[in-house]
Amino acid sequence: MTATLPITHSTASERLLFSREETAEILSLSVHTVARDIRLGRIKARRYGRRVLVPREELLRIAADGMAPEAKPAAA
Repeated sequence: MTATLPITHSTASERLLFSREETAEILSLSVHTVARDIRLGRIKARRYGRRVLVPREELLRIAADGMAPEAKPAAA
């Protein structure tokens, strides 16, 4: 089964990265929840300068498999 992203932008099918706000809209979550899940490692995101962006593949993974369990923090 191929998941699709419900985005209204005309170039959405070509986009590779999405902001926290866009991710929240796509997943029907609050921005706060998305930010928390990124911090906990449940949503994989990449930092570009001050921006935190979620790869398209991660949104498709969540749509297909659901949210990942909380990641354990790395030992120092």
